[in-house]
Amino acid sequence: MGNLVLKDFVRREFEDLKSELNKGNIPKVASEYQNRLNEMQNLPLNIAVTGDAGAGKSSFVNAFRGVRDDDEEAAEVGPGKETMEPKAYPHPSFPNIKIWDLPGIGTHQVKAAKYLKNVQFERYDIFIMIISDRFTENDALLAKEIQRMRKKFYYVCSRIDITINNEMMKKNFNVEDTLASMRQYCESCLKKAAEVSSRVFLVSSREVYMYDFPLLQETIAVELPDHKKDILTLSVHIFSEKELMKKKELMKSYIKKIALISCACGVVPVPGLSMACDVGILIDALKRFCRVFGLDDRSLRFLALQTGKEFEVLRSAIKKTPLANAIDGELVFTLLMRSSLWVAVSLVETVLDIIPVIGSLFGGASSYVVTYHFLNSFLEDAVEDARNVRAKLLQQPESQGV
Repeated sequence: MGNLVLKDFVRREFEDLKSELNKGNIPKVASEYQNRLNEMQNLPLNIAVTGDAGAGKSSFVNAFRGVRDDDEEAAEVGPGKETMEPKAYPHPSFPNIKIWDLPGIGTHQVKAAKYLKNVQFERYDIFIMIISDRFTENDALLAKEIQRMRKKFYYVCSRIDITINNEMMKKNFNVEDTLASMRQYCESCLKKAAEVSSRVFLVSSREVYMYDFPLLQETIAVELPDHKKDILTLSVHIFSEKELMKKKELMKSYIKKIALISCACGVVPVPGLSMACDVGILIDALKRFCRVFGLDDRSLRFLALQTGKEFEVLRSAIKKTPLANAIDGELVFTLLMRSSLWVAVSLVETVLDIIPVIGSLFGGASSYVVTYHFLNSFLEDAVEDARNVRAKLLQQPESQGV
C-alpha cells in the first residue's frame, strides 16, 4: 500500500517535468535551469547601513551577516574604529549579499545630498538607518534626502538591550511599555524632523533573536523587488515556523531544477545500479541546504554567542543532518547508495511510464529519480533538525532547586 501511495505522489510530481521535456531535448532544458540557478545564486543584493557616527553601524553589519565581532571577516567595532569609506562585507554563506558599512554622516562636514553622492547611493538596493538612543539633526537630514531620492529605507534604533537594562533599574519597570515608549519617540522624531512616516524597528545586535531583528529581516525580504525577494529569505536565521516553511518551499523548487540538471549530466554511476548521478552537484546542493537552514558550524557558534547557549547543546539538536563543513564526496556517495537501492525498486518503473520521451535514456531517468528523492529526503531531515535547533534556542533554563 505504501508503494502505491508513493508512486501516485511521484506520478503527480513528475507531470511538470514531462511538460518541460516536451518543449525540447533534455540538455537544452537542463542548461536553461542551470543558467537560472546561476543567475539566482549570483544576483547581487546591496544593503547600505548608514547613520550618525558611533551609532553602532558596524556591530549591526556583523549581526545582520551572522558574524561575531571578533571574527576575522567582521567589520571593526570599538573606540577609534569609525568607518571612513564605504566598505562591503559579503554574507559568509551567500556572498552575493553585500552589507555596506557607510561612513557616519557626522564624520563628514558635508550636506546630506553630497554625502549620498560621495557614498554612491545609486549602487544600493535599500538603506538601513541606524541610531542608538537619540534622534540627531544628521539623522533627519539623511532621512529627508533618502526619501527625496526615492530609495527604500528602514529606520532602526539599535542597542535597545542597553536601553532596556537601564530602564530595568526604575520603579514599576515594564518591558512592553518601555519598548512602546521608545518606538513612539523615534517615530515622532522622524515624522517631525524629517517629515517621514515610517515604522521604526527596535533591535539589539547582541540579541538578534529578540525584539524586532527577525521582523526587520522578514519585512525587507517581503518588500524587495520580486526578482530579489528570495535572496534575503534564504540567508536569515530561523526564529519562527513561518520562516522555516518559507525556506522549505523555496528549496523544494530548487530541488526540481537540480534533479533535471542531474538528469542531463548523469555521469557518475552508482555501482550495481542502472542509474547515474552527478555527486558534485549533490555536494553543492547539500551544503547549500545546510547553510540555508543554519546547520553549519559558523551559524551555530554565532547563535550560541547570541543566546548564551552552549555550542554543543545546539549541536546536539541536529540528529539527522551532517554539518555543511562535513559534507564531501564520500559522505554523499554513502547516503546516495542507501537512497538509490530503495528508489530503484519502487520508483524507476513508475517514472519511465510517466516520461516515455526519456524512456530509452534509462540512465538519465534514473538520475532524475534518485536526485529528486534523495534531495527531498535530505530536505525533510534538514527542516526537522532546524526546528529542533530553534526549540533549543527558545528553551528556558531549568530552575535549580535549593
